[in-house]
Amino acid sequence: MADIAMPSAADIKAAEQKLAPGSAIAIAVLVASTFTVILNEMLMAVALPRVMTDLNVTASTAQWLTTGYMLTMAVVIPTTGFLTERLRMRTVYTLAMSLFVLGTIVAAAAPDFSVLLIGRIIQAVGTAIVTPLAFTAVTALVPPSRTGRMLALLTIATSVAPSLGPVVAGAILSVGSWRWLFITILPIAAISLIVGNMMIRVPSTPREAKLDILSVALSGTGFASLVYGLASLGEGGEGHAVVSPWTALGVGALLVAVFVIRQVHLQKSDRAQLDMRPFLNRTFSASALLALLFMTAAFGMSTLLPVVLQTSYGLNTLQAGLFMAPGGITIAIVSTIVGRYYDRIGPRPLMIAGAIIDAAALWFLSTLGLGTPIWLLLVTFIAIIVGQAFMWTPVYAASLSSLDKHLLPHGSAIISTIQQLAGAAGIAIMFSISAIASARYVAGGEASGLALAHGAQQAFFVGSLFVLAALVVALFVPRKVAAGGAPVVIH
Repeated sequence: MADIAMPSAADIKAAEQKLAPGSAIAIAVLVASTFTVILNEMLMAVALPRVMTDLNVTASTAQWLTTGYMLTMAVVIPTTGFLTERLRMRTVYTLAMSLFVLGTIVAAAAPDFSVLLIGRIIQAVGTAIVTPLAFTAVTALVPPSRTGRMLALLTIATSVAPSLGPVVAGAILSVGSWRWLFITILPIAAISLIVGNMMIRVPSTPREAKLDILSVALSGTGFASLVYGLASLGEGGEGHAVVSPWTALGVGALLVAVFVIRQVHLQKSDRAQLDMRPFLNRTFSASALLALLFMTAAFGMSTLLPVVLQTSYGLNTLQAGLFMAPGGITIAIVSTIVGRYYDRIGPRPLMIAGAIIDAAALWFLSTLGLGTPIWLLLVTFIAIIVGQAFMWTPVYAASLSSLDKHLLPHGSAIISTIQQLAGAAGIAIMFSISAIASARYVAGGEASGLALAHGAQQAFFVGSLFVLAALVVALFVPRKVAAGGAPVVIH
């Protein structure tokens, strides 16, 4: 009788590293969907002047197309852990992308501003569900040895899309109306919906549980109040806000605190809307805090810099968009490399290197003033992006891969919520610092453009301090992250 060949250790390791049949297509769809919804989020900022003219609305009214989007995401994201745990991921994905497609159709056909805003809000609900779902699904679909490389693809989608948004919007608006922003997105979203509904197969065991209405009310009102307060500060303070930013921040902080206390109570009986137990994991907690710090600086810098380029350096909208575009390409290249090294050396060395590069480049940017050659500004900007790229993938990979499978949806929702809050906080902090400093320079006799450039220097310096704080946190992240659960396969 012939001997039966036993698989070697190398064969076993190779088998463990293989994606299950269909996983590659599912991951590609998730990446494409994430890129599409986040690109859509950034398109309207460039189109606001055109919308104001076409629909006869003021700037304070038109800005709700972006602020309302952020508020909706802040309300919905904390519920995604509950949805993903209680429904199959394919069902949640189909629901999310269906809402996004519906919102896109409504926005494209909107006869007036109110209908356009409704369309944007429906889109935001879909975006809020898709983004954390994608990170949860990809983490579940890949073996631990490939987590870094696969999550790098999602990191590219979440970080490149904002960089390309102004360029894409500028190109579309140069040949068509603002409606074409939605018409262009629609077929991509529809194809993603159809293919995703067919191909996404993530094993899960949905469990029955009642939605805690009080938790929904607390999280919705609390997180929305925080984002509204922060966004209002960034837009110029109380004079432009319906409600005082400080009142909104105070109420938001109180309601979120009550929400957290209630979740800690509910999770004892496994009924939490957003489980807080991921924070008991040291790797997750450190990664989440690092994300809050460096993302605050990242979003603030990327929003303030184009304003400075146009107001102080005289670039037009398209030129400012083209200036920012290499950032997206840089993130795509560096994140791919970082993803491969993450699987070999773990998160901590990459986070430390990224924080050092990012902090140093932000500090250098804070020393540059009018008269600086554009090429030097661009090189400094790209250096900042390189530092950020060293942190994006490790933050997501380390935080999520350290959790048990049943906590993955909640961990992903927490990180996504942090990203929304960091975005609003970064814009508020940098614009407020810049505005306060600029006012002092104007009072001293400087022209407004020069004063803004000086004010931005102080804002970028504060950004470098945030990243230095992230560097300290990175020292507490383990060098290697143990997988929280075994890899799963598609059926």
